Amino acid sequence: MRTRANAFARALWIVIPVAGVSRGKTRLAPVLAPAERARLNRRLLLRTLSVIACWRGDLQCCVVVSPCARALRIAARVGAVPLREPRPARGLNQAIRYAVGASSRRGARRVLILSCDLPQLSVSALAALTRCADAGSGLTIATDAAGTGTNALLLNADVRFGFSFGLDSRVRHGDAARSLGWALTVCARPELTFDLDTPQDLMRLQGAVTLRRSLRAMV
Repeated sequence: MRTRANAFARALWIVIPVAGVSRGKTRLAPVLAPAERARLNRRLLLRTLSVIACWRGDLQCCVVVSPCARALRIAARVGAVPLREPRPARGLNQAIRYAVGASSRRGARRVLILSCDLPQLSVSALAALTRCADAGSGLTIATDAAGTGTNALLLNADVRFGFSFGLDSRVRHGDAARSLGWALTVCARPELTFDLDTPQDLMRLQGAVTLRRSLRAMV
């Protein structure tokens, strides 16, 4: 029974697209210097991989796709699969499509595309996402707080799907699912909706951390 459960778990691969340790989070440039943004991107990637490792037990079925050598070295060091984005770079959606294809060739039956900028990501949120997918059919999505973007997407690995990450991707992904005759399941977990993009997001995160520290000090 456990062997079957393990085989089912291994059929799900996780794809994490990473723009780069130095290149990412340019919208935070007004409040963070380049070195600070690089440290933040590195920490976000490491934390995301750590949560996935706690959830899955290891990172053997986790692909980090990136044009960034530093991001790929981090992935390899902790046991994830580093996948260099083909050159010339053709954008986020082409990189994701490439990584999904690579995952499928390695045995993936389902694939979870997961944003790397979810500072509150948790094991329970990832488990809830997969439960939503198991209960529904077709495409499972976790949107951003505005309900317009896509922070996580779970689908079959062997289908030619029109990935449309970017502005208003929630609608485009829903349209793509309907064109394939798929139902769309939305997983609403705050850990999956809060993405760190803007100075306002950073202030909110810093405020939450300060509050947690204050509450611990009161106990």
